[in-house]
Amino acid sequence: MKLLQWNGRLVGGLAAAGLLVLAGDARPTSPAPVLWAWERPEDLRFAGPDVAVAVLVGSITLSGDRILAEHRRQPVEILPGQRLIAVIHVEIDHRQALDWSPDERARAAAAALAYAGTAKAAEVQLDFEVRESERPILLDLAGDLRAGLPPGQRLSMTALASWCDTEHWLAAAPVDEIVPMLFRMGPGGEGLKRRLAEGGDFREKRCRTAIGIATDTPPSGLPPGRRLYVFNPHRWNAADFATLIDEAARW
Repeated sequence: MKLLQWNGRLVGGLAAAGLLVLAGDARPTSPAPVLWAWERPEDLRFAGPDVAVAVLVGSITLSGDRILAEHRRQPVEILPGQRLIAVIHVEIDHRQALDWSPDERARAAAAALAYAGTAKAAEVQLDFEVRESERPILLDLAGDLRAGLPPGQRLSMTALASWCDTEHWLAAAPVDEIVPMLFRMGPGGEGLKRRLAEGGDFREKRCRTAIGIATDTPPSGLPPGRRLYVFNPHRWNAADFATLIDEAARW
């Protein structure tokens, strides 16, 4: 695969595929807010160097005894100074009976670690929604990711908001950060959002350092002291970002 040349250096990972474009001067960064960038063309340079970006770099499907891995297909443009979080999406193909053998687990971990090394990301995030019976698989993969990452590299995971409020298994998650997603929730979701807006919090203490929201269903209030991740169902632009910053000041 041909590498792109940037500032006299060869850049691999997403850049090698022509999917990650770095432009401008590097500057100091701060950890929040974080803009999620999913599988569509995105140009996030307008947000400036102080805004972190969590970019989907690859997707893995566990299907029977197979591991199906797919690289990001759409380009994303960021500044060199923007903190990059490599997001790895994992799902289970429920049309097939999953064979979570030691061999399949090792192959899934290898695929995830390959994506984790994309573009020398500062952090890695695992996005893996599972059924109740599949929770050990999520914990297995998170543990394998943790073991394979370089010392000191942060690992986070997304979580359904209900996991953080009615269940206890997340206490065993081998990650630095859990991001409860406060959008696209099922029954009881609005009640939970109201409780958080009124000063309440998640019952699982490990879910109290970060939170994920969506631009099309903004909260009326949020618990303080959270690292904020934001999902946009459409391509990001400067106007949406300005609206987000204005609304966030009131939460």
